[in-house]
Amino acid sequence: MTAIKIVVWDNIGNVLLGVRPWEEWSPRILERLRREQPEAAARAPSFAEIFRDYEIELTWLYDPVKSQLGFRELFALNGAILRDATEPATVAATIREAEFLILHKETVAPDVLRAATGLRLIQHLGQDIRGVPLDVAREMGVPVAAVPLTNYLVVAEQAWAMILGQLKRLPQQRAQMAARAYTNSWGYAPGLRYVADLSLGLLGLGEIARPLARYARAFDMRVRYWDRVRFPELEAEYGIEWVEWDELFRASDVLSVQLALNPQTEGIIGVREIGLLKPDVLFVNTARGKLVDQAALTAALRERRIGGAALEVFAEEPLPTDDPLLDLHVDPSYNVTLTPHSSSIAPWTWFRDSQAVWYNVLRSLRGEQVKWVV
Repeated sequence: MTAIKIVVWDNIGNVLLGVRPWEEWSPRILERLRREQPEAAARAPSFAEIFRDYEIELTWLYDPVKSQLGFRELFALNGAILRDATEPATVAATIREAEFLILHKETVAPDVLRAATGLRLIQHLGQDIRGVPLDVAREMGVPVAAVPLTNYLVVAEQAWAMILGQLKRLPQQRAQMAARAYTNSWGYAPGLRYVADLSLGLLGLGEIARPLARYARAFDMRVRYWDRVRFPELEAEYGIEWVEWDELFRASDVLSVQLALNPQTEGIIGVREIGLLKPDVLFVNTARGKLVDQAALTAALRERRIGGAALEVFAEEPLPTDDPLLDLHVDPSYNVTLTPHSSSIAPWTWFRDSQAVWYNVLRSLRGEQVKWVV
């Protein structure tokens, strides 16, 4: 039997993380999984179990530096199949032999793709496929599938829950009820806002921002975004508008940060940007804490120069127990909600994302209909 050649290009690790062998998971994660679902092992088949009827030759392209921001242990455990992707010639030679190309947030040059004449499927983890030359794939007759990232969808859900919770002053109303302080104000809570009167600003239009745009439009909010590139087709699809960087900060009633963290974006939201915000703005960050000057944000909240914040991520994680943000979180008058970087519902979403990719490959091998073809 000739081995089926599969090439993965992923500097984070999500493609293979959720199909690692059960015994490779840490005792802490295994304990958590079993506590939540006694049959967890049955829901987490390994790569070898999924492809037990096939002989697979798997190669994993990665960047030795960039991968240090991903699941480092997973890369260490898979050293035998890793191939350094920092040399374009290595990438081209590896992809040229692939029958299945699995990508996560990587860009394939058109000429590299054209040389891969044996390709049967291009599978992208996530629906933001700007790195895939679709015109070339179609010219070659190679289907491209883009599976939605459950890991991102659940973050968008939590971001929206935090936004609604703050706009409807749920923490304050909870405190009022707990203190039995409602008898003289029944039927009234100060500061409640009608969502349709407000505008949502999205800093970045990736795969967490897009469902947020859909949720907001369902509530008749005006939605603006900034990204380093424009997406005219998405603007039309979601009914949203692109604005300049400064305008997004000035115009938003709710500003949600959805940028990726890299050397160019670290600290990109500083004192200047925070100073542009409306005095009653709700600042939301479910992306990465180091995108923001946290000290400047904390000062603006403490001095009540902005209306509030909903934060899932922080400059240092876990958040130090003496961080001043926690004091603001405890006092409902500051309108601050903090959560412990929990929105991704890991590791369950890791399983779902990896399985979405690999079961699609399995469908192709079996001659079945591939899902999420674009």
